[in-house]
Amino acid sequence: MKHKILIADDDENIRVALEYAFADHIVITACDGQAAMCVIAAERPSVVLLDLKMPLMDGLEVLGALKGIKDKPLIIMLTGNDELEMVNKALEMGALSYITKPFEFDVIRKVVLSALADREGVKKPGDRPWRVKKTGD
Repeated sequence: MKHKILIADDDENIRVALEYAFADHIVITACDGQAAMCVIAAERPSVVLLDLKMPLMDGLEVLGALKGIKDKPLIIMLTGNDELEMVNKALEMGALSYITKPFEFDVIRKVVLSALADREGVKKPGDRPWRVKKTGD
């Protein structure tokens, strides 16, 4: 199943790299927080990869603006190592997780796809319920 994924980051190289990493999904990009808010309202993405530090509106401001939205997207923060205090605030405000830059494609894909599977209730191989079969019945 293809999902809409919004990549909101002011670094064009990161946006392009993540577009490539999620080429099997519908990828939308935004270069600042205000653009991200417009895309979220118009496109209703399933996941937002949201940079903490962006012009016009930073990631925390975007999170605050999304607080009252019904069926809001899953938010995964993108951050530099020096922003851990802001990351903790973002997690308190409802971000699902965070990924530090620089990141590896396989790690970010695993985090995003796992979050989507959890939201949809998709069973993973380790989640299968076990049934005990009685002998002699």
